[in-house]
Amino acid sequence: MRNDPEKLKRRHIQELAALAHERELARELGEVELEFSRWRRGEIDAHELREIIHAFHNGPSRRLHSLYNGDLLEMVVGAAIARGVLTEEEVPPEMLEVLRRHIDFARERGSGEETSSEAPPNKPLKRMVGRGRPPTA
Repeated sequence: MRNDPEKLKRRHIQELAALAHERELARELGEVELEFSRWRRGEIDAHELREIIHAFHNGPSRRLHSLYNGDLLEMVVGAAIARGVLTEEEVPPEMLEVLRRHIDFARERGSGEETSSEAPPNKPLKRMVGRGRPPTA
């Protein structure tokens, strides 16, 4: 039972989910990094930066943590492939077979929030600053 196929499949799914989570988190952190640059240039003050960090923690960070630590990892990984977070070339062929229905479903939904790479489910961080006030330029 050392090579239990079900355990092996779960492990592959978890590894793919961890990779997708890392990539999506890095993308979101890149947005926060831009705000740190604005702070260093004096375009925003420390309080505004703190609000951006808070919005990141309560928004994208929390959403991604919940998404990638839930019980539906096959569906989540399939959607990550459909969005281009992971490529099919990165996924072993036997896992693509397991994930195919989830990938196809996510691609068919295409315009849905969870599967659209053009419209992430969270508002851009800049719009969250100051509770409706536009950020300072």
